Amino acid sequence: MLTDKNAWIHELLYISYKDLPLPDVLKIIFEFLSVHMPITYLGIYKFFSGTMTRIAIYSPYENLLLSPEVFRIPDEFVTAVRQDNDNSGTWAGCRVTHTEGDSPHEKITKMLHPSGGTGIYMPLDYWVNYHQSRFISLHCSGACEYTQEQVDLCEEIRKPVGAALRDIFDRESGTRSRTPGVFPRRDESQGQTQAFHSLDEHIAQYIRHVIQHTNGRISGKNGAASILGLPPTTLWSKMRKLKINSGHL
Repeated sequence: MLTDKNAWIHELLYISYKDLPLPDVLKIIFEFLSVHMPITYLGIYKFFSGTMTRIAIYSPYENLLLSPEVFRIPDEFVTAVRQDNDNSGTWAGCRVTHTEGDSPHEKITKMLHPSGGTGIYMPLDYWVNYHQSRFISLHCSGACEYTQEQVDLCEEIRKPVGAALRDIFDRESGTRSRTPGVFPRRDESQGQTQAFHSLDEHIAQYIRHVIQHTNGRISGKNGAASILGLPPTTLWSKMRKLKINSGHL
């Protein structure tokens, strides 16, 4: 039996969200928070092994410069964040983030939100070694300021929302694994089982996706090679091997 009233509310939030589709949960969170604070868009992100990936995003506004779907964080930024012992513990809870400044955290935030602005970071699961984590980022593209009370509100809902989202991620992952076409299917006309895609085919598909994201740009700061964490010459070599033409995707 729960005796803490806050625990009751947390349990209610968790039960209310855990069986909903992910887009619906994002929309509800956005609409609730937008009553209490300025917010342009809301995104869920995953950091793993130096790469930031956008899991989902929601905004009611059109024609916005949103965060990129995937990008590679320079190794020196990752190293600097790991060595920032003064601030390491603060990333276990909600905190205000900025895109202006010279700290490694601010530079990464600028990469995440290229339009600039201010936001609130909400960790969903957190590892002190920074090797991997998932988090929500509330972002305001204008000249916004967040109060401690608004940060505390995000912290209050963070754990039940995070628990519900983890259930949703696990459920959607299981659904994908059972989707027809993931396993080999028998072609009745041929009496044979259709083969899986080869590893090279999966790699080629992912490289094409990244090149499309960069509008065909291979080299440079925001080019496909940088996002994939490869030297441009190595990426060109892989593209030749896999017969990928950046001009005809």
